[in-house]
Amino acid sequence: MRKSFSIFVTLVLVFALSACGKKDKSTEKNGAVTATSEATAPAATPGEMVLIPAGEFIMGTDDKASLAYPVHKVNLPAFWIDKYEVTNTQFLDFSIKESYAGEGAKQGRDWRLWFTPDKAQFPVVYVTWNDAAAYCKSAGKRLPTEEEWEKAARGTDGRAYPWGNDWQDNRGNTAEAGYRKPMAVGEFDDVSPYGVHDMLGNVQEWTASFFSTYSGNPKRDPSSGQSHRVVRGLSSNYRGKYAHLWDRIASEPSALYAFGFRCAKDATPEEAAKASQSRQ
Repeated sequence: MRKSFSIFVTLVLVFALSACGKKDKSTEKNGAVTATSEATAPAATPGEMVLIPAGEFIMGTDDKASLAYPVHKVNLPAFWIDKYEVTNTQFLDFSIKESYAGEGAKQGRDWRLWFTPDKAQFPVVYVTWNDAAAYCKSAGKRLPTEEEWEKAARGTDGRAYPWGNDWQDNRGNTAEAGYRKPMAVGEFDDVSPYGVHDMLGNVQEWTASFFSTYSGNPKRDPSSGQSHRVVRGLSSNYRGKYAHLWDRIASEPSALYAFGFRCAKDATPEEAAKASQSRQ
C-alpha cells in the first residue's frame, strides 16, 4: 500500500511541476499572490486570498418559502477569503505534511478515490467538515462563516448571481454547462464582485456556521441548532438558473458527499484600514 501511494504521489508531483511551468510568474505579499504583468491572464493560483472590506451587506431573501428568509442586513469586519476552492494538490500536500488520512478513509470513501494526476487543480471533494477545518487550521486559516461566504459571493447590492441578477448560461460550472462534474478551479467566468471564483458552481462548500433558522422566519427548520453545518453554493449537477447565492442547506458534519471548501482568516487592523481606503 505504501509503495502504491508513493507512486501516486510521484505522479501527482510530476503533473504539478509540469503545470507550474506553464503558469505566469507571481510574487507573494501578505498571504496573497499578485501576478506580474503579462500579456495573457495569469493562471489560477490556489491559496491566493482576496481581502473583503468591512461593512454592511444584504443577506438572505424575501421569498418566504426559502430557508434563507427573511432578507436582512449584516455588518462584518474586514476578512480574507480564498480566491479559489482548495484543490486536490493542496489537500494532498497537507495530508502528507500532517500525516492526515481524512475521515472518509475509515469508511472506504476516501477523497483520494476521486483524485487522479489530471485532477490536481480540481477542488478536493468527499471531505468531511472536520477534514476541511483541519486543513484550514494547518494553513493558519479557518473556514469562512456563512455570512462571510455570502458577502464574498454577492457583494453589497444583494445580487442573485456573482455577475448580477439576470441568469447567463455557461458562466459557472452548473448543470447548464453540461460537464456534470467538478472542473479545475478558476476556469469559468463565475466571479464575484470582489474577484472570488466559483462561488455559484463547481462544488458545494462547507462553512464554519451551524445551521439555524434566520431571526424573523416563523418556520423553524428541524435541522436548526448545533447539529448541522451550513453548506453553500452549487455542485455541477445543479441547475444554476433556478438557484441563488443566498440558497443554503444543512448537512451533518460527518457527511461524505461531493462537498469542497475554501478558507478564510481575519484581517489585521492595518489590512482593514487599507481595504477601507481603497473603497474611497
